[in-house]
Amino acid sequence: MTLTYHALWMLCALGAAVFATAAAANLRTIAVLVVGFVPGVFWWSGGRLPDAAMAGTLTLVAAAVYLFRPRLRVVAAAVGGILGGMLSAMLQVQGVPASLSPLVSATLIVVAVWLARARPSFAPEQLRDDAMLIVGVLGVSVAILPGVLDGWQAATNLSAATERVPTSALPSWTLLLLIMTSSAGAAYSLWSRR
Repeated sequence: MTLTYHALWMLCALGAAVFATAAAANLRTIAVLVVGFVPGVFWWSGGRLPDAAMAGTLTLVAAAVYLFRPRLRVVAAAVGGILGGMLSAMLQVQGVPASLSPLVSATLIVVAVWLARARPSFAPEQLRDDAMLIVGVLGVSVAILPGVLDGWQAATNLSAATERVPTSALPSWTLLLLIMTSSAGAAYSLWSRR
């Protein structure tokens, strides 16, 4: 399991829960959440893993739509369902049977919706907005993580391919300059305290 896999797993789990609590406001958004979940389960079943960059970008866009376009919050509910479907595929990779992983993922969503509807203090508006911001930032992180890791690996490969050039010793004038400036600073400090 790679770092990208774990980051994507966390994004899917947190995103599904946060978008589910945001969709719990009315029955229409709950229906859209389910409509996003079912195709998500079927699309990413059978060992097909979602692309981290695509999932992160989709999550960021949905979080931004939720925060800045309240009339289009139904889009965020659909993305929450899709993230739940992606979570089902991520669970299958970890060894959860294909028949059980959608139930585990759906349980997370159902519990989040039930708690948000049954207890208004569970997820007040301010908390949902903060959680949506965190999920959006996590989405950006997951979207750029594969590119950063690829660049890091390329830099490591390039540095290993070059010859190791012995580093030269520190020039004596640099050492002398450091000693003189430190001594002058210490002398001034002692002189100014008298």
